[in-house]
Amino acid sequence: MNLYRNMNLRDYYSILGVRQGATDDEIRKAYRSKAMEFHPDRNHSEGAPEMFIRITEAYEYLTSHPHSRNITRDEAERNYRAWVDYRQAEARKRAEAYARASYSTFKKSPIYKSTTVIDGAMVFLGLALGVAVIFMTVFGYGYRMRMATTPREEPSLSLAFVTLTVGLIYMIVSGLYLSAWIAQQKRKKQIKNVRESKNQESV
Repeated sequence: MNLYRNMNLRDYYSILGVRQGATDDEIRKAYRSKAMEFHPDRNHSEGAPEMFIRITEAYEYLTSHPHSRNITRDEAERNYRAWVDYRQAEARKRAEAYARASYSTFKKSPIYKSTTVIDGAMVFLGLALGVAVIFMTVFGYGYRMRMATTPREEPSLSLAFVTLTVGLIYMIVSGLYLSAWIAQQKRKKQIKNVRESKNQESV
């Protein structure tokens, strides 16, 4: 791709290395990886600043316009033309400012923070694991106490305490991630509603 020409809609997908119709999470992960690779504070090659600006422009477009649901080609083209006419220049200015900032400052920016993806399946797996550890610790300790006939056969209370603590830590951490995941799902729903509203206005 020639970095010194205007990009079209298809270029936005290819420069991020994602397929057309990629999910929001796939786009976020791709941008996070590309931004880390090409931010000028980390990559000192000649083409890195322009590459970083373009992947940031592509990310901003793809995360602010409908793309993964079934919209007609005409709708997609109208959305893109409206973007070029009214918002592309401002998006590029923001990208240029991010490129001039240090990488540590960029990581604190709203656009970088928006790339955080919380895996809901892993959150629920962590919760399930915490519950399982706690249950097995309590049940196992009680069972071995009942089966013990001598003090030497009794289970270690300190070991049970440590294992129970590990289970509780899993539960607490997973609960915090669950809260963040729920907030992320709410933001996704709000963004989706905004996209659909913008799309209806452009039709």
